Amino acid sequence: MIKDPVVGDLIDQRYVLTREIARGGMGRVFEAEQRETGRAVALKIVHRRSRFVRISEEQLLLEAQAIAAARHPGIVELLDVGVCAVNGPYLALEMLVGRTLDGIIASRRSLPIEDVVHIGRQMCDALAFCHERNIVHRDLKPSNVFVALEGGREVVKLFDFGIAALGGAGDASAEQDAFGTPEYMAPEQLFADGAIDHRVDVYAAGVTLFECLTGEVPYPGTAAQVVAQLADRTRPVPRVRATLKDFNVDLDEVLAMAIALAPERRFSSASAFVRALGLASGLEAGTTCLLGEATPSMLEALDRSSRPSLPGAPPSDGRVQRLFERVPYVTVTEINHGDGAFVGHSEDISLGGMLVRATASLPAQAKVKVTFQLPGVGRSASVQANVRWSRAARGGEHAIGLQFLDLANDCRKAILDFVRNPSGAEAGGTS
Repeated sequence: MIKDPVVGDLIDQRYVLTREIARGGMGRVFEAEQRETGRAVALKIVHRRSRFVRISEEQLLLEAQAIAAARHPGIVELLDVGVCAVNGPYLALEMLVGRTLDGIIASRRSLPIEDVVHIGRQMCDALAFCHERNIVHRDLKPSNVFVALEGGREVVKLFDFGIAALGGAGDASAEQDAFGTPEYMAPEQLFADGAIDHRVDVYAAGVTLFECLTGEVPYPGTAAQVVAQLADRTRPVPRVRATLKDFNVDLDEVLAMAIALAPERRFSSASAFVRALGLASGLEAGTTCLLGEATPSMLEALDRSSRPSLPGAPPSDGRVQRLFERVPYVTVTEINHGDGAFVGHSEDISLGGMLVRATASLPAQAKVKVTFQLPGVGRSASVQANVRWSRAARGGEHAIGLQFLDLANDCRKAILDFVRNPSGAEAGGTS
């Protein structure tokens, strides 16, 4: 009997599902515990009832092959592949502590130049490694870029290779090339009018960095609107300096070259893009500062204060300190309010509240009930909360800042333990 998986299920007699991290049209991602070792993994499972189940299963196998062929510190690690008689095929991936770049942009709108250059370096280094092995990602975008905390440093990792080309180039008329996100697809891929190569990844990387800087993609809108804007490949590409007037001129030129509409006008390789980023910015290789960690003084405040924190509007640079430090925590959430309920997912959590992303919005000061999986304890909780702020993000999503009200002692303890040691019960995951 085929059934959709839920928390608590045993998959393939090997993995116990402990938390739902994300869900989408093709499948779900869970945190799971491997029975033999107790190791936490991210388990990716296909929706068995989807009408696209065959395509989803093919993509899952393709992703396994691509990740196995591209073992690199900047690419999520594949740990296991299997087929469950009840739930079908699955991938077991390393569990990551952190957040997707998409979630970071949604909450902050734009990122500092230094962080963007460091993201670009790491992202393109991983792409160059793939391209040397004739692997083209073809679906690079902020939601497939993860900022992970490893050994006290932030590391950028790529994932979701479900529509990758393993031969280095592909015929854009092939069935799987129809998949992707239009805003990040190079014209030759979007219009399916010829062979594509690694330069589609260079284009997508340029669009991603453009969005990190400005909070918007070069060609925004619906799929039809994006197609209409890209139909004329001779048009000048948008510039970062149109939004950021004092932006580095040389760096603006580099990004414009990366998103050139004609592939022959782009950088010839991801490695060339990396070199140009370094020369134009004058920045040495380094790491980002996007996640933040709890400081000793903040942990003391957690112990001595029972007051909830007041999660205010997200800062523009992400470097302000709060009364209660938040840590990345991604899990599916259900928000009940006066007019009904909707499902979203959290981005971070603290004793004071959580940041949730969803396709619905709520008015400030609205009273809601939020249901989510408590970190580290394997059970769900329903908590009364107040909407501190709600803001539209790109792509029809909304970022919602929730303030917890009257946290029960067991919930408070679970969250406090997690803030103290987020890596003890992994904070994020891959999707």
